[in-house]
Amino acid sequence: MEQKYSILLAEDESLVLLGLKALLTQLGHLVAGEACTGKDAVSLCNSLNPDLLIMDIKMPVLDGIQALEQINSTRKFKMPCIFISAYSDDHLIERAKSAGVFNYLVKPVRLEDLRVALNITMQQYREYMQVVQERDQAKADLKNRKLIERAKGILMDNFDMKEKQAMEFMQKKARDSHKKLNVIAQGIIQMDEAIK
Repeated sequence: MEQKYSILLAEDESLVLLGLKALLTQLGHLVAGEACTGKDAVSLCNSLNPDLLIMDIKMPVLDGIQALEQINSTRKFKMPCIFISAYSDDHLIERAKSAGVFNYLVKPVRLEDLRVALNITMQQYREYMQVVQERDQAKADLKNRKLIERAKGILMDNFDMKEKQAMEFMQKKARDSHKKLNVIAQGIIQMDEAIK
């Protein structure tokens, strides 16, 4: 069974908006909100926090690409977005890609095209989120390793410890205080800076 999503629709042509809403309802998804301008799409997306955004590119006030850039500028994870447009020129597609779009459909949108685009978009989004989380974890691990190495160096220099002794000292302190090793390392670094 396919997963059902909460979707924000942004489309300035009311007939197209109604058509998309009918297709999404037919597919079993919830249309959480509707926007007629790019500016409305930004504020609704921020307040409703839908699972997915389906947005026309050519819209008043802000076009869809500018709206998506604004939405993504305030989020840890990019908003999964499918652009719909009557236009498919290379320049527009390049702008859409650089804004972080996950999929692109050319009007008129058919039910089966929409169903496939939704499934692919959300699968890509899950993979994207996993990559971002792994990257962030790797950055945090590297930062922690640097802290631990620096703290070991301080212990070795100031207390004439060997590297293994310094590491064992920090590990024991972490166990005894029920704190993570990087927190102990940070404390040693701060103490050393305060003394200096």
